[in-house]
Amino acid sequence: MRHSILHPLILSLFALASLPACAGDDGDSEGSGTTDDAGTTEDGTGDTTGDTTDTAGDTTSDTAGGATCEGVPSMVTEISPDELAAMLESKDFALINVHIPYAGEIPGTDVHIAYTETAELEAYLGNDHGAKAVLYCQTGPMSAIASAALAELGYCHIYDMPAGMIGWEAEGHPIEGKP
Repeated sequence: MRHSILHPLILSLFALASLPACAGDDGDSEGSGTTDDAGTTEDGTGDTTGDTTDTAGDTTSDTAGGATCEGVPSMVTEISPDELAAMLESKDFALINVHIPYAGEIPGTDVHIAYTETAELEAYLGNDHGAKAVLYCQTGPMSAIASAALAELGYCHIYDMPAGMIGWEAEGHPIEGKP
């Protein structure tokens, strides 16, 4: 029940945050096409230079210090426990447990950083805004908050597993270090 209340609250906050960006829109859409995973823009050209607009209407730029999100909108992608299990087979991302208090972790977890510690999460990922990271908690809300905060900071490859450790374990996957 808590999850169903928290989700609309988070969406409302994002909508409010996007209002200033919308106010300055002059209707010129040049250079604001989105890209798919293959790097192809909506117009099919593959030209991903310049600013992009994500689904919330926010504009991101590839000029931020250290950013490698050229043409990729900053957003969060939700994944299932089975999708995470498949990703772990050829791990090329940071797996971050953001649940507090510590309640165990998924095997392969790189670090435990509280979801409230946005600066510490940012320091861990560094200036590479193209860094790929999967965040999880026990039941979903904490990782949703932390993932959204990283996307707001311009990280473009952030994944959230809303099922959390509860869903991970329910799918038959192990949890290590339970207190």
